[in-house]
Amino acid sequence: MAEFSVPKHGEICWRELATSDLEAAKKFYSNLFGWKLEQSKVTTMPYQEIHLRDKATGGMMQIDENWGDPPPPSHWNTYIAVDNADDTVKKIEEKGGSVRVPPFDAPGVGRMAMVSDPAGAPFAIIQFVAPSM
Repeated sequence: MAEFSVPKHGEICWRELATSDLEAAKKFYSNLFGWKLEQSKVTTMPYQEIHLRDKATGGMMQIDENWGDPPPPSHWNTYIAVDNADDTVKKIEEKGGSVRVPPFDAPGVGRMAMVSDPAGAPFAIIQFVAPSM
């Protein structure tokens, strides 16, 4: 299993591809960069973790009908670790940013939100759950 340690507040910690064609994306990136892709053990949904040098650094998932109509185009997202997702969302709004998807719980992972900076650049925040030993 790949190593993963909970990052500190403010660290860029995860990169994630949401794609309209997961199988094609897996083939493209693994052939292009030699990425090792493995089904996540944290979730039962199809979610491919990207492993580099035995460390989980990101993931890939399929955009499906649950993403809305019309669904968004395929895109990469960057996650920044926070100590408290709800408090950070309030600070983002106070400082002129906006909330695209309010904080929600991802079972086994943590609490996250999709947000934008004041210029509209999207990013995500994540408050990880403590790993179980």
